[in-house]
Amino acid sequence: FFVSCTDNLNFDNINLDIEPVVTLPIISLDLIQTDFLDENNQEITVLSDITAFRIFDNTIIKDNLLELIIDFEIENGFDRSFLVNVVFIDADGNITYNVDDFLINAGNLNYSTTRSIVMESSPEFLNSTKIRVDVFLSPSSTILNPDIEKTFKFRSSGTCYLEY
Repeated sequence: FFVSCTDNLNFDNINLDIEPVVTLPIISLDLIQTDFLDENNQEITVLSDITAFRIFDNTIIKDNLLELIIDFEIENGFDRSFLVNVVFIDADGNITYNVDDFLINAGNLNYSTTRSIVMESSPEFLNSTKIRVDVFLSPSSTILNPDIEKTFKFRSSGTCYLEY
């Protein structure tokens, strides 16, 4: 035997703010020692990757995005430092947002950083269709050895804060 009590609820007095959050991968790169060497084993000082940035294909995200928080995680197994530059570009090749460069020291296997893009102050970011990552190899007196395997792993994910 169950007994239940109820009161009349007035939902008009409830202040309910719902801010949906969506997290998704952005870009991932795995580079090895030989990626930074040409066919004559001469060092290539910068590698660039341009990838489609498709989160704005979803109009719900594009129309309601308040802020994008990007988390970067990097493992640098090289005995050299790297400078990483990340830019977002539109369909015409114009830069819509330039993420501050970050320097990853030699042997740093646990580098992480976060960047925030607020749409109110960067509305042109909403026109982004591609992301370009430039990885610059720092100069050194020692040349990379193609026979010694080293890895550089770059991972990023974005958390979209939406408002309806």
